[in-house]
Order: sequence, then structure tokens, then C-alpha cells
Amino acid sequence: MSNTWKPSGQSRVSPSRQLEVLVVRSNPVDTVLTIEAFKVAGLTRGLQCVTDGEDALMYVHREGKYADVGVPDLIFLDLSQPRISGLEVLKVLKSTPSLMHIPIVVAAGSDYPEFVRKVYALNGNCFIRKPAELTEFAKFIKACYEFWGRVVTLPSHQPQDKSSPGI
Repeated sequence: MSNTWKPSGQSRVSPSRQLEVLVVRSNPVDTVLTIEAFKVAGLTRGLQCVTDGEDALMYVHREGKYADVGVPDLIFLDLSQPRISGLEVLKVLKSTPSLMHIPIVVAAGSDYPEFVRKVYALNGNCFIRKPAELTEFAKFIKACYEFWGRVVTLPSHQPQDKSSPGI
């Protein structure tokens, strides 16, 4: 094995495994921009979108029209949600034992310190202020996806083998 590091020069993300990403965006224009940012970053598979906090909770609990979906590996959550706020969605997800392992990247139009503190107090994994430019947003999405898909090890959604050693 060589000790020399060589940059790959790749412009597209190639995660160690395909991630299933749930995007929770209430504004249709923001949803389209988010999908476009994923496309610009080269990430077009495994992307699901819901339009509000209530649907997000139904999705992760696999209820109603979402009964046959898989559990997402990563959630991009916009704080501005009708019916059930983004903070409430975050609170429910991070207090549900079967879901609390899912990394949640919270996006907001403002980085008001009180919002940031609340997100981290509820165990959000990352808080970002949404960039106004599509190219900047695509760079952010690519960096997040690469971090969660290549740098960190996420738990499998397979049931744990009872014979495997505990921590």
C-alpha cells in the first residue's frame, strides 16, 4: 500500500454506499431548487421529498401512504414547516429510539442564534443557513452527502445480530 495520497480529481460524489435521503421542504420552489442542487452535485438516486412536518413523521414511521418506504439514512430538514414545525419534527425523531440514529441536517433561511441553539439542544446533527445561490447550495449538498456517505459510518437498517459483541 502506498503512503502517497493522490487527489482523485472527481467532481461527483461516490459514497461508499448509496444513501437514502429524505428532504423535508414545504415551499415548492425550495423543493425544486433542492432537487436541482442534488442533480448539480450528481446525486439523483435515493432522494425522496415530502412537503411538511406531518408527512415527514408519517414517512419515517412508515405510516399511511408511506407504509412501504425504507428508513432514510439522512434527513435534510427545513425548519419552516406548516402544521408540525421543523423543531417539533426534530424533537420527535431524536426522541424515538428506532429513529434517533438518523443524522438530521437542519436548514433555515436565518442563522438566528436562538434557532441554532434549539437545533443542537434537540440533538440536530448539523445546522446550516441556506445559501441563496444554487451553485453554493449544490456545493453544500455535495459536501454533506460526501461527509455522511463516505467519511462517517452510519448504522445499517438491518436488525442487530444477537451474537455480535456489545459496546
